[in-house]
Amino acid sequence: MPLKSLLQKLNAAPEAPPSPLPFSRVDLAVAALLLEAAQVDGKRHEEEYATVLRLIRERFNLPPTETAQLLQLAEGEFAAALDDWVFTQAVREGFAAADRQRVLEMLWQVVYADGKLARFEDELMGRLAEALDIPPQAADEARERAFARTTSAERGAETP
Repeated sequence: MPLKSLLQKLNAAPEAPPSPLPFSRVDLAVAALLLEAAQVDGKRHEEEYATVLRLIRERFNLPPTETAQLLQLAEGEFAAALDDWVFTQAVREGFAAADRQRVLEMLWQVVYADGKLARFEDELMGRLAEALDIPPQAADEARERAFARTTSAERGAETP
């Protein structure tokens, strides 16, 4: 009997190695792209970073400590990456088209958070939409929804 069970184990498909990270590759990729959007203009605006925190907390339904942990890991991944290709590939492979469009909408919310759209931000967003394989019309719709959410949040903050 032991020989038979050994042969079964040897013929079985290999198990995936345990992940050293508590978050999936695609979760880290989304967080890294949000961080990139927050700092692509060379400045760290508190409004943009606060939006990244809020979006991660909402998207992944995480408590504050786990949100901070995901961001810390994503910052390390982003700093170590030569390009954002690895992150866009993970999102493209990990999400259906509608979910990729929602990720793009989140990215637009980050770049709009400080009330300004820098040239570098606009260029990044165009490149990311293409890299995420989002058609131009869907990318425009994501941008419009993000702008509407951002401006309605600003108006809501101004009312007593």
